Amino acid sequence: MGVITDEARRWAEREYPSFDYRVTASDIAKFAQATGETNPIHFVRDAAVAAGYPDVVAPSLYPYVVRTHASALDPFDQLEPDGSPTADVPPLPTRRAMAGETRVVVGERVVAGDTITVTKRLAQMYEKEGRSGPLVFVEMEFTFTNQRGELVARENFTRIYR
Repeated sequence: MGVITDEARRWAEREYPSFDYRVTASDIAKFAQATGETNPIHFVRDAAVAAGYPDVVAPSLYPYVVRTHASALDPFDQLEPDGSPTADVPPLPTRRAMAGETRVVVGERVVAGDTITVTKRLAQMYEKEGRSGPLVFVEMEFTFTNQRGELVARENFTRIYR
């Protein structure tokens, strides 16, 4: 096979900066509305407090918004045609990419006023032989923690190159 080059191995060894995002009640309301949520705990502080939260609470997959904001730090000319940050695409002699598996573990709920820190790392990169030739699997892991260091979510996203 040999699709993973020395250059791609060096690319895999780099470190990524973390990204902090301050969550607002407005951010939560926009995401809740966009995803069809109707529970008042996502929109009305008093309803959230009555349910035991300190402020409005985000739907459980809200951390994806934080990851999107972290990716948006790259100028648009550094995005791939599918919108992926160019920095997340390994230097491989491949022509096509497709989404693979996504796994999400949800932890503590996000509430307005939280500061969410997202860290990113390359979890693994490996080759397999497919029916149409070699495939390279690149799994990125995103870890989201709140200002108390509690896990909010962990996402493992695999992209497949051929």
